Amino acid sequence: MQRGDLQHGPGRRLAAAALILALAPGLCPTIRAAAPGASDPSTDGPPASDPDSSAPGSSDVVPAKFSNLRFEEDWSHLADPDVVSDHLWPSIKHVELSDDWTASFGGQVRLRMQSEDNKSLRELSPQRNDFNLLRTRVHGDFRHRSGLRVFIEGIDARIHGHERMPLGIDRNNADLLNAFVEAPLTDDVRLRVGRMELQEGGQRLVSPLDWGNTRRSFDGGLVRVEGEDVKTDFFYASRVGVEPRSSDDRDGSQDFGGVYSTLTTDGGDTVDAFLLALDEENPLFMGSDGGMGDQTVYTLGGRFKGKTGQTDYELWGAVQRGDRAGDDIDAYSYEARVGQTFPDVPGKPRVGLDFIYASGDNDPTDGEFETFNQHFPLGHAYLGYFDLVGRQNIIDLSPSVAVKLAERTTARVALHKFNLAESEDALFNAGGAATFADPSGTAGQAVGTELDVTIAHRPEMLAPHAHVLLGWSHFSAERHIDRLGGSGSADLVYLQFTGTF
Repeated sequence: MQRGDLQHGPGRRLAAAALILALAPGLCPTIRAAAPGASDPSTDGPPASDPDSSAPGSSDVVPAKFSNLRFEEDWSHLADPDVVSDHLWPSIKHVELSDDWTASFGGQVRLRMQSEDNKSLRELSPQRNDFNLLRTRVHGDFRHRSGLRVFIEGIDARIHGHERMPLGIDRNNADLLNAFVEAPLTDDVRLRVGRMELQEGGQRLVSPLDWGNTRRSFDGGLVRVEGEDVKTDFFYASRVGVEPRSSDDRDGSQDFGGVYSTLTTDGGDTVDAFLLALDEENPLFMGSDGGMGDQTVYTLGGRFKGKTGQTDYELWGAVQRGDRAGDDIDAYSYEARVGQTFPDVPGKPRVGLDFIYASGDNDPTDGEFETFNQHFPLGHAYLGYFDLVGRQNIIDLSPSVAVKLAERTTARVALHKFNLAESEDALFNAGGAATFADPSGTAGQAVGTELDVTIAHRPEMLAPHAHVLLGWSHFSAERHIDRLGGSGSADLVYLQFTGTF
């Protein structure tokens, strides 16, 4: 595809794609990434295939189950010659290398055509930015009958046709995403050492960030203790910095560790408890006395997620303590989500309401730092697809509705009303960067509203391997941004195809 095609034709192509989706109902089921809150709001990777996508009349067909973390997949059932899988190439998922070793191979190709209009909200030239994001992942999973395991996954991420400087998460040419050794210590305890992606709970604080063209990984170690109802991860690692044209390397100035435990009840509800520690030496931070120093943040929190009848709900909260350049850290965040599904109504709609609060700092001179630190999140699953708002100094009230247009097509509409928690603190984006700040507080707390519309679509002819996501987001700025030189509104349109094998 030529650069000129991207400049003159993205709107036309996206409109044609929308027409195709509208005229071809019945081609794909709900995609969880397109409908945060409809099932698992935090999973941005491909969902497991639906049972009804199996061959008609084949009750013995085992659906392929793809995970956001590809190393969490288990294809050992294919060792049974009588098992039939709906995977198009089951022979690559269980390969007998010897009497002791087996292997599984897979990957993913994702293409996203994206058009942004005034995303910075500052009328920078050019305001319009049309581009393609292409990401390719391939992996090999090698397992010994003793339980020893070696997993290797590579990634290649590229951007084409952009008019403005690419983001740091847009490019990473031919690099290692995962490369670790895993070994059993006991029947219930496993040790993993090397390069790995981390994902915990609802991905609010710990996520591989699948929406990004690159993905987030760490160098370090993890011990998993897994019982019948409880799974606990102990980990300590350093974040891997993305080097677009050279080998990615560990960032030794940023260490991250913690304990994350999840209990699953007999009724299917989940209860999480976690303690996280983040130590950062670069960049240096400024304290209230003007001195520079590092920061250490401790985060203690929990989550309850459940369902009663057709009502689903989730409560999440965390408090933070620590030290930032000599200042005491005192921050917190909480979130409540509730949804009601109406299975007897055409389209089986789910109506939801979400509320998020993340603390801010109203006085940078008082010796206390009160802005919540969002760590390594999947932000847009909770705070809008535009990624203009992060979980720091923010209040978000978000009603939503998701409707099945057909058996394999789901549409979702969500509205976000954003206000600052403290007007003297900044607005932070999904990457944690301050974008609009007024220490005097006179610009007020009203940030703006965001409307997100998505259509999720899985083609039957390529099930369970493909899914399509079409989306439009509109952001309307309010007083805080307008008073600080913002231009008022922005638009985002994208069409994404993902093929997983």
